[in-house]
Amino acid sequence: MNTKTRKFLIATHGALASGFRSSLELIAGVGDSVHIVQAYLDESKPVNEELANLFGPAGADEEWVVFSDLLGGSITNQLVQAAAGKNVHIIAGFNLPLLLEVVLSDPEEPIAGILEAAIDRAREQLVYVNKLINLKNDSENA
Repeated sequence: MNTKTRKFLIATHGALASGFRSSLELIAGVGDSVHIVQAYLDESKPVNEELANLFGPAGADEEWVVFSDLLGGSITNQLVQAAAGKNVHIIAGFNLPLLLEVVLSDPEEPIAGILEAAIDRAREQLVYVNKLINLKNDSENA
């Protein structure tokens, strides 16, 4: 049984994070439970400062699940540094199906298994729809 409080963060270049949080709120009503960091906007604080404010006071009873936009991007690199030694799980290159599944998951279940399964299912959501339509049309015309 998980005794940690699970928290979520979406960290992206620009305003992408607020769009994902807006979609979460619209679809599942969970937008307020998700923190965001939007890097490199004129009015934003430096990313390392925002991350220190979020992760700095984190106690041993907190578990963070962080979604970043690009593997190898500056945001992800700063997340890795800020998360060192803390109970933080970072997923780079996420999509909305992955975000929904993880945020809506059972907080009592261990997060590592949830993330592995959710990432596998999220990959299945990446589909070139035109090709799918053409395959369907080809099979109907055969």
